[in-house]
Amino acid sequence: MGRARELTMGTRRPSRNGIAANPDYAALRRMTAADAPDLDTFRTVLDRVGGSPARMRFKEGAIYIEACKRYRELTGEDYGPRLGTY
Repeated sequence: MGRARELTMGTRRPSRNGIAANPDYAALRRMTAADAPDLDTFRTVLDRVGGSPARMRFKEGAIYIEACKRYRELTGEDYGPRLGTY
C-alpha cells in the first residue's frame, strides 16, 4: 500500500507536531527547566497563555500544566490547573 500510495497520491508530507506557532510555549519550557527563572516574566507568560481564547493542543496543555506546577513550587502560590483535576 505504501508504494501504491506514493504512485497515485505522491509522497507524504511531514507531520506538523511542533509547537512553533506560539513562542510563549517555548518560553514556558525554558523557564520551567531553569533553576531560578524571573518570576515576574514567568507569571506574565503564564497569564498570557492561560488567558488566550484559543484552544490548547495536547502538547501545549502539557507544557502549561508543567509550567504551572513549577511556578507553584517556586512561589507557594496556588496557580493554574493541576493534572487530573479537569
